[in-house]
Amino acid sequence: MRSTIQEFDYVIVGAGSAGCVLANRLSADPAVSVCLIEAGPSDRSIFIQMPAALTFPIESDRYNWKFESEPETELHGRSIGQARGRGLGGSSSINGMVFVRGAKQDYDGWRDLGVEGWDFEDCLPFFRKLESFEGGRDPMRGGSGPISVVRSKADHPLYRTFLKAGQEFGLRDAGDYNSGAQDGVHITQATIRDGVRCSTSLAYLKPAGNRPNLTVMTGCLVEKILLDGRTATGVAIVRQGERRTIRAARETILSAGTVGSPHLLMLSGIGDRAALAEHGIASAANLPGVGADLQDHVVAPLRFTAPGGVSIRRQLSMVGRLKLGIEWLLFKSGLGATNFFEVGAFFKSDEALPYFNMQHEFLPFLADFQSGKVTISDGFQYFVSQMRPYSRGRIALKSADPTVKPSIRFNYLTDRRDTLEMVDGIRKTLEMAHQPAWGRYRGQPVDTPDIKATDAEIEAWLRTVANTEHHPTSTCRMGTDDLAVTDSAGRVHGLEKLRIVDGSILPRVPSANINAPIIMAAEKIAATMTRR
Repeated sequence: MRSTIQEFDYVIVGAGSAGCVLANRLSADPAVSVCLIEAGPSDRSIFIQMPAALTFPIESDRYNWKFESEPETELHGRSIGQARGRGLGGSSSINGMVFVRGAKQDYDGWRDLGVEGWDFEDCLPFFRKLESFEGGRDPMRGGSGPISVVRSKADHPLYRTFLKAGQEFGLRDAGDYNSGAQDGVHITQATIRDGVRCSTSLAYLKPAGNRPNLTVMTGCLVEKILLDGRTATGVAIVRQGERRTIRAARETILSAGTVGSPHLLMLSGIGDRAALAEHGIASAANLPGVGADLQDHVVAPLRFTAPGGVSIRRQLSMVGRLKLGIEWLLFKSGLGATNFFEVGAFFKSDEALPYFNMQHEFLPFLADFQSGKVTISDGFQYFVSQMRPYSRGRIALKSADPTVKPSIRFNYLTDRRDTLEMVDGIRKTLEMAHQPAWGRYRGQPVDTPDIKATDAEIEAWLRTVANTEHHPTSTCRMGTDDLAVTDSAGRVHGLEKLRIVDGSILPRVPSANINAPIIMAAEKIAATMTRR
């Protein structure tokens, strides 16, 4: 196998939600050379660009790493699939495009954990910097950033009924939930620009694509981080059968995600010394927190039939999809320009809680998005998610071979508090689904508990259906305790010239879909790097 050596100032591993941000911001200095390395392909696909086609890249192992967990003990031994983007834009190219910042209390809580400089007031300027909100600039929102954020139309009768039923239950209208208080029902905001998915590849990488100091390499397997003592010097990759050394004069930056970044650290001898020894890997830095503290939002779908013709099932038939596709190709409008998650809510499972801990996402048809094989029928469904789980999982090596995917265990519902919160949240959701507003549209429950179900019955059902919201974080989290891996600027403890910038460094999973917080974090750390 041939071998070549290339050198840049910065080497970024992973062209995802964070990596594209860093590539843009660092290469804005023409005196700096940047190499962005990605395992997957380009994002030039109609199935990525069309918002309504979001299930297609999730089904494809071309654009999705298609990780699977180990059997989850509290979910009857089921293995849970985890979608992680593979290709330019990473998970921002395959996600549901729902834009949520998270609550002020989330970020203030990071500060209380000892992560300095990350409370909400510190993060707000970077949330504003990243976005171009269609409502315009104000003290809470950005008006000229790379990511386009639009309000959904939410003009279908089932969307309007969802909002009305939530208010009948007692939830307020949250309005712009990314500006003020987040709790209540809302019309969803989405990362869509002129009818096209606004991934970080479109928003950040494309504008920087012609810079002579930015090199983008796709189709690369990164085998390990190269170290000289305790200093990172670059990475070893394989591309098209050729082994290459990509050296970094200033820094090597991992943006490979909550699964990929700890995996690559461990392959490079950075992690728990004893665990690495089991795979014959010599320890370069004993950091037991690498891969630990994995967090994710657990979700349960509540599904109901609806009278024929009410939901949008007919518009998503084979003929309907053809019409949808043509309209989108010609005008970038119609159903092809929606992500379908046009309304939602945040609420408390228990009024004694200091702030909301549950989320609703909603679809005006029946479809199973978890399995990746979508069969659509008349109806509607609530997705109920717990925002701040107590259960913790981990990423671990299965092999020292970099082509072998790591072991993932989420440990969903292993902390009893998570189960109790989910049961209470599901019960409240059932009550919302039985408000008068739903009277003319709600049919029969489909594999969903009856409104009169006991807590024990709801819990038993939950363990058969609970799944992932695809929001994993915190496996290389920032902090100063024994399990922290990075400092407040993403630099890896005990090593030089090695930084991590992606969802793995978030100290706790936010009460939000995680794409916006990850982009914010990348903007924030990029700003500290370019102020030198």
